[in-house]
Amino acid sequence: MAVEKGKQTVDPSRKALAPRLYAILARSARTGVIFRRGPSRLVQLIRWDLRTDTFEHGQWLKGRVYERRCDLSPSGELLVYFAATNRPPYASWTAISKPPFFTALTLWPKGDAWGGGGVFEDENKLLLNHPVDDNRLSL
Repeated sequence: MAVEKGKQTVDPSRKALAPRLYAILARSARTGVIFRRGPSRLVQLIRWDLRTDTFEHGQWLKGRVYERRCDLSPSGELLVYFAATNRPPYASWTAISKPPFFTALTLWPKGDAWGGGGVFEDENKLLLNHPVDDNRLSL
């Protein structure tokens, strides 16, 4: 039986969708990050301390994080991620942050979903997945 709530019809027999989880582990440290997608278009960044098996819940982002285009530095101190809100001013971007926060320390505007993201080659070198001629940087 459906119950009408405002303009939407709510079916109490429908189960809520479980959040989707995606983890990235640091290569040289016992730490990792977890992207928690859901409810709806929200993503939460969680830092995972593997030594103590504890979690530090961090910032939420209203948008889409492309988890497979993200990487954690070998020490686990920095995260490079590719995200999109499909709204101005950037629509999509690649950024470096300190987990468990999405707040950008450095940001490269992208504007579309072709490419984006990056990989840490080592603690001090990032391989960015943007076109060679796209050297815009926002600090």
